[in-house]
Amino acid sequence: MIINKIIARKILASMGNETVEVTVNELFTASVPAGISAGKYEIKKVSPDEAISQIGQIERICHGKDWTQETLDAEISSHNFGGNATLAVSAAFFKAHFQFPISNFQFPKLMLLLFEGGEHGNKNITAQEFLVIEDTIDYARKNFKITKEYLVANNIEHTVGAEGGFSPANLDNQGVLDLIKKVLPGGKIGVDMASCFNKSQIPQNVFSVEDPYSDESWSDWTNLTKLNKYLVVGDDLTTTNPDRIKKAMELKCVNGVVIKPDQIGTISQAKKAVQVACSGGLKIIVSHRGEETNDTWIVDFALQVEADFVKFGGMDRGERVAKYNRLMELGMK
Repeated sequence: MIINKIIARKILASMGNETVEVTVNELFTASVPAGISAGKYEIKKVSPDEAISQIGQIERICHGKDWTQETLDAEISSHNFGGNATLAVSAAFFKAHFQFPISNFQFPKLMLLLFEGGEHGNKNITAQEFLVIEDTIDYARKNFKITKEYLVANNIEHTVGAEGGFSPANLDNQGVLDLIKKVLPGGKIGVDMASCFNKSQIPQNVFSVEDPYSDESWSDWTNLTKLNKYLVVGDDLTTTNPDRIKKAMELKCVNGVVIKPDQIGTISQAKKAVQVACSGGLKIIVSHRGEETNDTWIVDFALQVEADFVKFGGMDRGERVAKYNRLMELGMK
């Protein structure tokens, strides 16, 4: 596609901070999120004003030339631009070419956010996320509603956190786990620990464990994965970075990785991270970020890379619901 015009502007993300939205050729518009708890190995971001200035430079570099996703991303990545500037352009270009898979396709499973804490909500809940694994949006919707009805009926605070999950002030990690098991018996539970536990505190009887240790505690990760008890998922450890994913695979640190394109800066680089992870048999979890917009290109990306799971938050914030609605628009029940 020949790029003739790129327009950038500031918009608001879900926490009230500014982010960047880009329109390519007056037709294809994409905005980028920001992470509340960003890993230190993520690509650097710049202020929205600086991103807009850099996108002006990208327009001058790209104007009038015919690009594929790969050649465009390679070019804009070769300069010292912020990841939020490059991804905004890359995602808008991606939107122009997205085609929904039409054969032998299965929708990913949902990692539905039920409760959140840490930097995202109530500090008594030190784990960042408690999720349940759902096969369909209909089941996810019903279970989210059942959980809210239980909280209301039992006079438990049901304030929501940054990503649309419940964050009661009077519950801690164990209280959340007990509640989920009571309300949704038999449900597969996932926990994003955000490096907040030591080994003795890892919850038992959960399906997946994300970021149980710090991003340099490689041996701890390996020892946990060797137990073969959990889907051990890297996020801050791997940061959608092909090199760090390769290292994690070599050390047998994980059997799943979170993919967030804004951690690496372009659609093509995020796809490369997926390819590396798939070559080692890792499960792919495509994820939103803490500060989100109403844009839904992350859903299309997840479908194109055939993600095993997606994390789009709870169902009590509009920017999260937008992602579920996009899945429904594309045929997920």
